Amino acid sequence: MLPYKSSKSKITFLIPPPLDGKQPVERVFGCNYGIYPIPNIFALTAAALLRKEGYELIYLDGPVMKWKRDDLLSFLSKDDSRIYCLYTVNLAAETDMITLKYIREKRGDIPVIFMGPSPTYNPETFLLDEHTFAIRGEMEITLKELAEAVIKGNGKVDQIKGISYIRNGLLTHNPPRELLEELDTLPFPARDLIDKNKYYNPKFGVRPVTAMITSRGCPHQCIYCVPNSQSFARELEYKKVTSGKPPVRKRSVENIVEEFRLLKMEGYKAVSILDDQFVWGEERTVRICAEIKDLGIKWGCLARADYLNERIVKALASANCKFVDIGVESFDKKVLEYIKKGIEVESIKEAIQLLKKHKITVKINVLIGASPLETKESILKNIKIIRELEPDGVMYGIATPFPGTEFYEIAKREGWFIYSDYLPKDVRKKAIHRYPHLDEKELERLIRHANFVFYLRPRFILRNMGRILNPVEFYSASVSMIRKLF
Repeated sequence: MLPYKSSKSKITFLIPPPLDGKQPVERVFGCNYGIYPIPNIFALTAAALLRKEGYELIYLDGPVMKWKRDDLLSFLSKDDSRIYCLYTVNLAAETDMITLKYIREKRGDIPVIFMGPSPTYNPETFLLDEHTFAIRGEMEITLKELAEAVIKGNGKVDQIKGISYIRNGLLTHNPPRELLEELDTLPFPARDLIDKNKYYNPKFGVRPVTAMITSRGCPHQCIYCVPNSQSFARELEYKKVTSGKPPVRKRSVENIVEEFRLLKMEGYKAVSILDDQFVWGEERTVRICAEIKDLGIKWGCLARADYLNERIVKALASANCKFVDIGVESFDKKVLEYIKKGIEVESIKEAIQLLKKHKITVKINVLIGASPLETKESILKNIKIIRELEPDGVMYGIATPFPGTEFYEIAKREGWFIYSDYLPKDVRKKAIHRYPHLDEKELERLIRHANFVFYLRPRFILRNMGRILNPVEFYSASVSMIRKLF
């Protein structure tokens, strides 16, 4: 951690170790238990903004630090932070509320601020008392204002947009905050607050690895979609006051390139770009690639298949882009239409072949159970098509009706929920809904089958063993694979 010459007060961003008897939750996307650790650049960006205001910042990633319950309690007993900030997703809500209880036991009425998609959707769940706050939607500016208000005690909490809290025993929701228009005004994430060598991505095979965001949002109308957790919080808050999805906001090419150059100076060897969709126009994408190609940094991104063409993919390859993840969901035209994917099967197949042609690793994301039109036979047919297309990787997930999505509204109306409503589960392994002809046990069996037949093929194993020569990275990749399968 860097020394601070002066500070208003100490603020700690805290990711507690799992306290619910489960595995650590991956909080950047927020839908599963972590396969490998990803730095939460959303929280680190908010931390960087607070540091500009003169606060001393601490960032503690309990799971990465291998903390247990006693480590957390020991820290709280000795700590003198003025505020604790917890970035919360649905799967982590139970652990984070247990943490709040421990904070109250050890630190009394110290302010605790929750942020992220879960506090945005259900802020009242996190408001234990008048010293807890929930930030809804985009958090950076709201957190800066809230930190100043609670530390100074200036009584201006009621004037801060985008927060929920309890006053005089009453639940209060202040008006929503306007969307941040100029992403370039935000500082780069405060990556110096973490041990960069603790984070990795097995698709790169090198360290240190970090993450980056170059845009916020996606205009497409997929009924099931839960984007990265920051975008989802943004979308959930936006939908409370208007219909449709919030507009996409993009950083400038110059700002993105500046961050890449800084990461090069800081010794990073690889970057995962976590945008919901990175390829926003041919010219912008080609310009970014042209500016960063000589830096020698490996990187990867997510992209819609129908946004990729020969010029774009060639530019990606020339700029050291090592992987592209594509949201495929299904190779069944009727299913794609039902889930409002807005894409043709042939476009998906063409994009996979185009990426393979330019030697960019292609991973596809596929959903099982996203539509009542699916059957056991159609899912098995999808699995067969995927094996024939030979992508480099597949992320299978059981489609989950997350609150705030159209899929949730349909599942609620049709009575598909197993537990009468949403219940947080790992989307890679567990179903929370069923269809009359396809129950949860069958969905879970099919996703296990899909993973086994793809990842346990000798050809896949040998090909990927050959890519990872570093023993540390080989071990990390092996652990990630075991978590994926079992």
